[in-house]
Amino acid sequence: MKCKNAASAKVLFGFFNTIFFACGFLEVVCGFLLLCDTQRVLLSRLLAAPDAGLAHPPFYYLALALLAAGLAMCATSALGCWATYMPGYFILTIYFLAVLALLLWECAGGVVAAVWPRCVGLHSAAGGAAAALQAYYAVPDYEQFTASVDLAQTQLECCGITDARNYDMSLWQLRRLGPRGMAVPPSCCVQRAGLVSHLNPAPLNNSRCQELTPDPHYRYIPGCIGKLEDWYQQQYIVFMMALFVVALFKLGILLSTVFACIRLRKRRQDVHSFIMKSLDNKHENFYDSKMGTLHEEPIMAKYIQPNNFYSPRVRNPRIFPTKPNEMV
Repeated sequence: MKCKNAASAKVLFGFFNTIFFACGFLEVVCGFLLLCDTQRVLLSRLLAAPDAGLAHPPFYYLALALLAAGLAMCATSALGCWATYMPGYFILTIYFLAVLALLLWECAGGVVAAVWPRCVGLHSAAGGAAAALQAYYAVPDYEQFTASVDLAQTQLECCGITDARNYDMSLWQLRRLGPRGMAVPPSCCVQRAGLVSHLNPAPLNNSRCQELTPDPHYRYIPGCIGKLEDWYQQQYIVFMMALFVVALFKLGILLSTVFACIRLRKRRQDVHSFIMKSLDNKHENFYDSKMGTLHEEPIMAKYIQPNNFYSPRVRNPRIFPTKPNEMV
């Protein structure tokens, strides 16, 4: 029964550790795919203010965080495999602390994601995003923000933040940073089929797109703020669900580690008690065997000497010269 309990603890520990390795490998793959998805990363540039101090879009740092967390989980699972085949309190303690640190890191990431708008200036309000568009679109040194706006307008089929009137008081119009006679950027125009590109827009009809009265067949009418918020909510829900699932597995690993430590301690106590009992039995058998051999014959049979050995005539025959050989 004791061996069965120890085996069940090892199987449970190995099962959670295998899932832990799979989650780490999946995080590495997701981080790599997100890092390669340039459009998704560029579109996340609109989630933070251009002057927030971020050198790269938020999803770029998220991809690096996923890569780092996935590699850390894979390394920790390798330590868990070592702890499975070489059980010991020292290895299990290191493994427990590593998983606990990763769990706390995941929780911290979830908290940061929950309060992200307040941390880095996420423009969830229409006014703030519109002000950023008017201040930084097509302005030198903000090419990445400009490209992200063009990408949002071409991919989400929208124009401006609330509507196309956001460009009327923008620096793009006031400083004539774009071609003359353009009311909206070319990315606001309906693109030709198969030629949708935010870097090189190809309007279906550029002149009809720039008319004062917009035609939905040639210009995108709705603003981008609603679609951006919906896109952000989708990414946020997926991210938080993934964090929750990984956190559950890590919690299970912590519990299985505690269970394995308890089983390991109990097994060592059982082994120690078995050894002590065996030694006690061995000592008892040893003394019993010695005392048994000593009492096989009467003690007087081995140590008593013949009577004539003590006779004075034998020891000194001169005392009795007439009868030297007579025994008393």
